[in-house]
Amino acid sequence: MTNNTGESRLPLYRNRSFVLYFFTFLASSLSVAFFLFTVNWYVVDYLRLEAMLGLVFFASSVPRLLFMLIGGAIADRVNKATIMLLSDFTKAVLLILVIGLLVFDLVSIWVLVGLAFLFGLLDAFFWPASSSLLPKLVDREQLTRANSIVHTTQRFSVIAGPLIAGVVIGFGSYELMFGLVSLMLLLAAIVDLYLRKRVGLDEEEQQTHPSVWRSVMDGIRYVKESPFLLTLMLTSVSLNLFLSGPLQVGLPIFARNVIGGGEFTYSLLSGVLGAGMLIGAVIVGVINVNRRRGLVSLISIVALGVFMIAFSLTGELWVSLLVISLVGLTLSIIDVPILSAIQAHTDEKYIGRMMSLISFASMGLLPVSFLLTSLFISIGFSIDEIIFVASCCLLTVGLIVITFAKSIRYVD
Repeated sequence: MTNNTGESRLPLYRNRSFVLYFFTFLASSLSVAFFLFTVNWYVVDYLRLEAMLGLVFFASSVPRLLFMLIGGAIADRVNKATIMLLSDFTKAVLLILVIGLLVFDLVSIWVLVGLAFLFGLLDAFFWPASSSLLPKLVDREQLTRANSIVHTTQRFSVIAGPLIAGVVIGFGSYELMFGLVSLMLLLAAIVDLYLRKRVGLDEEEQQTHPSVWRSVMDGIRYVKESPFLLTLMLTSVSLNLFLSGPLQVGLPIFARNVIGGGEFTYSLLSGVLGAGMLIGAVIVGVINVNRRRGLVSLISIVALGVFMIAFSLTGELWVSLLVISLVGLTLSIIDVPILSAIQAHTDEKYIGRMMSLISFASMGLLPVSFLLTSLFISIGFSIDEIIFVASCCLLTVGLIVITFAKSIRYVD
């Protein structure tokens, strides 16, 4: 893989382009953690519409799903930092407008649904660009460690974000919280601007490209020729059906209805989940897993199913915190090795499309998962019952994949 800055073989802390990437990723990740916590708690606690929370997640996931492939194709032909800049800046402007609506108490569930839709649309272009930019900044041998640092940053944001947001909302206001999110996005946009100047277009990106649709189809054909990538996508679809809705929609409801807490309890659960993710990312980064990465991820999928079942059966706060930390740890151990293997074994001219296709597969059934979770809540099922059944299905998928998916089990 090429590196336009000539810094790819330097230690990561001396690679200025990677350092800039780290800072913009930190600001973007914190803003996402702040935003998700604030919207989720506003719907559950202020609007008292917990059954509608799945609709907000649905609204954000559909545009990601529909436009992710286009976003990946575009990321392969333009400056990726430019896409990140436009996404971060536009989100900041949208949140400033929402603050104005909050002042006059005009934020309804439908305002939040519309906001979630626009954020999902912007993310459909941001994440393929950011994921495919990293291999251009570091050498192939440093990818696992670089991905571990990026994931550690993201996990730190998942820890710090809810804890900070819980305090700000509890002692401040939703207006102050959304203002903080918009500030983080503006800071990320400024760093994106500097990164854009350092990372230009390489020869491949400067060439004349076929239509976006043809680029997407070329990426799909590339995946079909790889049993590893194809099996991974099918696995991601199944996992997200049984994990995303019950965990993302269910966590604030679990905090209030099962444990009997408030915004601080929700922030603790979210923060400890992130702490587990952080520990998992650090473990993978220190070990620098470069062998049998697929097998490591598959074992973690089975462990994740077991821990999710245990979480559904908890009722005490300290037990829930312990188990949710193990859930977070296994999530990182699943993600980092597989992502590094994909980046290392994908032709550079397809990397943007591969990142978008992997994301597309992982989010393929997200809307269904969110809506099913909300549907079961609305007809009377408790959130712990929903998490238990979904976790049993997740464990079954993990056992099937680890038994039969040789293409993932033996990948390095």
